[in-house]
Amino acid sequence: MRFGFCQVISLCACMTVMSADHLFRYDSAADFSKWKQASGKLAPLTPADRFASGSKHSFCFKSPKWEKGMPEWPSCEAKPLIADWSGYDRILVDITNPNPGNFSLSMFASDSKIPFRQAFYANMRIGGCMAKRFIFPLDTIPKTVDRKDMSIVHLFTQRPEGDMELYVGNIMLLKSGEKTPPVPASYVKEVAALSEQAIVEARKLADEQIAKLEEISDHPQLKQRLANAKRSITMTITNLKKQLERDDLTMEDLDALFGKLEEMPALLRRKPAMFAFHKAALGAGLDTEKMLVGTASSMVKVLPRDVEFEADATKSVEMSLARNEWESFQVLVSPTTDDLSNVTVSAVDVVNDKGVKLEGVEVDTVGYVKTTKRPPYKVSYVGWWPDPILKGCGPIAIKSGDVQSFWIRLRAGKTQPAGLYRGKIVVKADGAKPIELALAVKVRDFNVPINTALPTAISTNYRPQMSVKEPWETMRFKYADFLADYQIDFDHLYRQGPPDWDVVQHLHKQGRLTAFNLGNVFNGGVSEDGFEQKMKACIDRIRPSYEKAKELGLLEYAYIYGFDERGDDQFPILERCAKALRDAFPGVILMTTSYDHSFGADTVVKTIDAWCPLTPRFDIAKAEKARKAGKYVWWYICCGPHNPHTNWFVEYAAIESRLLMGAQTAKFRPDGFLYYATTIWNQNKGIDPAEGPFTSWNPVSWTTYHGDGSLFHCDKDGNPLPSIRLENYRDGMEDYAYACILEEAITIVSAKPQKTNAETKWLADAKKALEVPEELVVDMAHYSRDPKVLRAWRDGMADAVEASGLKDLNPWGKGVFGVRGWRK
Repeated sequence: MRFGFCQVISLCACMTVMSADHLFRYDSAADFSKWKQASGKLAPLTPADRFASGSKHSFCFKSPKWEKGMPEWPSCEAKPLIADWSGYDRILVDITNPNPGNFSLSMFASDSKIPFRQAFYANMRIGGCMAKRFIFPLDTIPKTVDRKDMSIVHLFTQRPEGDMELYVGNIMLLKSGEKTPPVPASYVKEVAALSEQAIVEARKLADEQIAKLEEISDHPQLKQRLANAKRSITMTITNLKKQLERDDLTMEDLDALFGKLEEMPALLRRKPAMFAFHKAALGAGLDTEKMLVGTASSMVKVLPRDVEFEADATKSVEMSLARNEWESFQVLVSPTTDDLSNVTVSAVDVVNDKGVKLEGVEVDTVGYVKTTKRPPYKVSYVGWWPDPILKGCGPIAIKSGDVQSFWIRLRAGKTQPAGLYRGKIVVKADGAKPIELALAVKVRDFNVPINTALPTAISTNYRPQMSVKEPWETMRFKYADFLADYQIDFDHLYRQGPPDWDVVQHLHKQGRLTAFNLGNVFNGGVSEDGFEQKMKACIDRIRPSYEKAKELGLLEYAYIYGFDERGDDQFPILERCAKALRDAFPGVILMTTSYDHSFGADTVVKTIDAWCPLTPRFDIAKAEKARKAGKYVWWYICCGPHNPHTNWFVEYAAIESRLLMGAQTAKFRPDGFLYYATTIWNQNKGIDPAEGPFTSWNPVSWTTYHGDGSLFHCDKDGNPLPSIRLENYRDGMEDYAYACILEEAITIVSAKPQKTNAETKWLADAKKALEVPEELVVDMAHYSRDPKVLRAWRDGMADAVEASGLKDLNPWGKGVFGVRGWRK
């Protein structure tokens, strides 16, 4: 599951000789005549005298703001000067955006036979008033594309949000080991000039933020903080201006400057956020002499420094959860002025009026990972992001200006008595008065399942890529149990060998087995040459696993996955393969992410059981049609989609994981969820608690993405550690379980031949509570990131379940497969 990816680097280089491997030249009108408009209302493709980094001129991609009724994909295309790309390993593109506003320019490239949408793809996103050099590896070109016959480069954008004017200064190929070319000094000077307006805008924003701070600084502590903020802001702007005025400015310097300018709005808004936190703590009557203490939802990421944040300052916290459910919140601690040392947070005496303790109360430290480069998707900040949740980390020190989060995790056991439980959270630090927050936890009178409410097929690389103290023979069960706690399979979509039968039986005995793959088939597609022999070898490889599953009575949990993201050129052979697998392995679900967006209705592929489109391509009407034909329609994410669609990259809002698995699933009802990897850890060696919360864990996972294919972490001994994204994944699953339980209650009451007035009223209220409101989710790209809106929907469902009077509702029967999944 791959899109193109890029590495954004500075335009400064050490090479002294310009490479001649240009895919296009921009020296004459004849060079521009090669480009043809493919769609949209692009301005005439003529030479531009601005921002030329590799030729005499640059190429201007100019399109008006998209309006309804206009073509959605403004584009142009040309035949490259070089057809044989086999001797190159990278492609370089220089882009300049001289105007405010962020824009994306994407590229397809293909040979003379394969449709370009099924070939090489790259996306280039650039902020306002800046230049970037993008470098993409060519190993993402599909094997079906002939790299010696590259015949088209297609540039496009989608629905420009403003008048778009990007200058393409260079497109060229690089050989292995070849250094990037330098750019003319005139180009550096042109690009430097773009920063001047950004400096002006930064100063204007700084003045606005200082004015806001002056309005709320009505306390001696706040007035002192205001004086410090003014000095800090003035120094930052002054330093940026001095850098811009240097005579020896290079593109490398400008690249760093552009990054700072992009982050400037967030940095400036941090000041009012900290003031608001301080003022709210004062208003709540909390002691603020040495430290500020507040809370935050588990659905938000509170960045420790540099960026604005939201915090609630209150003397009490209220939570609710069902039996078997986990719910969390965050406690935030920040020094009032000086650094804090030996900071601890603890939970005390969370009991009901009969002295019964809440089964699970855990306090962990939120850790941080540092991004160092901008990924291929839009982010607001490069730096420290909250993600790992650390055990055994503390007491800790907190620097002045930082905000440290602590993760409070609550769980009600299977037999936990319903009702109200009370306790307190205590925050301590050297030289500071302890601060106590009252904690009230409402345990609901129903159970959520210990297994996933939604069928899933999720791939986890089995063995941590590091030396561990504990033998993998025992460690694998620790990983399986950890993943099951978070409702994730200990499985592998790309397995060539047999499942780990010891782990499969271990999870089944616990009642937490979700699904397992018998084996992957032709993941990258297959050719007609020797197909019969290849198919026989594939069947022979999977046969022992199939027989073992039958022997263990676990065939209903088995599936076979293959033809990962294949295009329609593979459909005929996909159908032949599916028929052979159906004959060889009756009773096993066959699933693919191949690009049949009719889900089998309009193509030759009729034997596949489960179709799995990317979330933006999920179509409710087409899914219903497929289900009537006996098919399942799941959905998946990977390195796409990007915002505004939900995903769980490190920089994306925490609530997106929860919405995807909960409210969006409840609203659109896919039959299951697929994800390709959870442990792309690359060279990470595990987090050492002695490092403190600012860890050395590198968040880069697949290619240049942060968190794609990496959903949790591990410590230095290989023990798994959760992430904020993983916690929200599970919370979303539990939200979806609420919906399934309420739906079951509605079904039971609706089936009664005679209903009381109270039952009739309950039915109307329950159906309204079950519906995912548009205030929360409109569609996959439009939704609320406000935790209060999500909790209102969730609490409404819980109230309706309890009001039904029905006990022990279990819509899943033997397992999750009785409702939506492998078995209808």
